[in-house]
Amino acid sequence: MDKRTKQDSFDKEYNDSLNKLYRENAGLTGFRWFLDTAHRWAYSRDEHDVVILGTAVPEELVMAAGAEPFWFIGGSLGSIQWSDELVPRDTDPVSRSVLGYINRPGSNYHDPLFIVPLTNDSMRKTAYILKSEGRKICLVDIPPDRNDKYAAQKYAKQMKDMCSAVSAHTGVKVTRDSIISSMKRVSMARAVLRDFLDVSRGRTDIITDSARLFVQNSYYMTDSVDEWTYHVAELTREIGYYTARSVRTGKSRPRVMLCGSPVLFPNYKIPFLIRDVGLEIAGSVDHTAMKTQMIYKRKMLRGSRDRLIETISAQWLEYDSSPSYIRNDILYDNILTAVQSREIDGAVCHILKGQIEYDFELERIESMLSEYGIPVFRLETDYQYQDVEQLRIRMEAFSEMLVQIRVRRVKRVS
Repeated sequence: MDKRTKQDSFDKEYNDSLNKLYRENAGLTGFRWFLDTAHRWAYSRDEHDVVILGTAVPEELVMAAGAEPFWFIGGSLGSIQWSDELVPRDTDPVSRSVLGYINRPGSNYHDPLFIVPLTNDSMRKTAYILKSEGRKICLVDIPPDRNDKYAAQKYAKQMKDMCSAVSAHTGVKVTRDSIISSMKRVSMARAVLRDFLDVSRGRTDIITDSARLFVQNSYYMTDSVDEWTYHVAELTREIGYYTARSVRTGKSRPRVMLCGSPVLFPNYKIPFLIRDVGLEIAGSVDHTAMKTQMIYKRKMLRGSRDRLIETISAQWLEYDSSPSYIRNDILYDNILTAVQSREIDGAVCHILKGQIEYDFELERIESMLSEYGIPVFRLETDYQYQDVEQLRIRMEAFSEMLVQIRVRRVKRVS
C-alpha cells in the first residue's frame, strides 16, 4: 500500500467518525469545538516538548515541569498501517496505532521526550523500538503488586525521576507552586468532566452515548487543559438548558456498562453498534474513564515539593486501573459501584485482540455481575471494520435477551 493510499485510509476513518458524531448531535452548538479539536489533533504537525504514550502517567507532574502534554493513546486503524514494518502483525492494536502515529509521514517527533509507562509487554517493546530509533525516552515502571509494602515508595521514586527527566528536557524547574497549580488545573478538569457525565447521563435524546464518550476521550487531544475545561463546562450548561426544558419521550432502552479495553477515537464501531442495536451505554469503566476520580482535595495541597509528588503518587497508585497490576481490585470496585448506583441491564466487555490482560479479568467480572443477575457479553475484536456485521448479529441477540429479561422482570413486579 503506497503512502497516498495509507493517508486516504486514515482520512476516511477520521472523517467518517467525525461526520457521524456531528450528524447525530448537530443540535448541540458547544459540541462542535470538540469535533474541531479532534480534527486539529489528527493532522497536527506541531512540535511538542513531551509526548505521553497511554494514559497511565500523572500529567499534572508533566505540567509542573512546564510542558503541555501531548498524548498518543491509540484508537486508529489508519495509523496502524504506518507501523507495519516495525512490529509483528499480532501485536495489540493500541501499540501498533501509537507507533503508527509517531512514524506517519511528515511527523516531527524526533525532539520530544517520550514518557512510556510500562503497563504491559507491548509497551516494553514499543519503548525498545523508540530507543533504537534514537528517540529520547523516559520509562515509568509501575509496581505490579499494590500490596507490596514498598510499592508506594517505589512508585514515588519513579515519579520523582520522571519529574527530573521532564525538567531537564524543558529547562523548567519543578517547584512546590508549579505542582500545586497543575494539581488544581487537572482537578478542575476532572470535576467538570464528572459534572458533564452526570448531567448528560440518560439523555440520549439530547446527546448520544458516543458523543459523551468522545468528549471524555477529547481530553487527550487538546492543546490546553484549561481551554478544554472551559468548553466542557459550556457544553454541560447547554445540555442542562435543554434537559430542563424537555421531557424524555419514547421507551427507554436496555442500559449496558462498557468495560474492558478502552474504546478510543476514531475507532467507534462498538459504541455506534451499541446504539444501532437499541442499547444505551450507562457508563464506561476503564482506566481512561476512572481518572475522573482523582480530584485533589484542599488538604492534599500542602507540604514540600517532594511531599506533593508523594501525594500525587499515592493517589495514582490507589486509583489507577491500567492493566499493570496483578490484582486490579480498583477496577472491580468501580464496576460494583456503577452497578449499585444506577440501573444496568447488562455489561459489554470489550476485548481487543492481543490485550490478554483484560481477558484475565473477565471471569472475575462475570462472577461478580452474576450475583446481581447482570449478563455479560464478551466482545473480542480489533481495529478492523470487516467484522462489523458479524458483531451486529451477536449484539442484536444480546440486546433482544436484555429486552426479554426486562419484560419478565416487569411481569414479576406486576
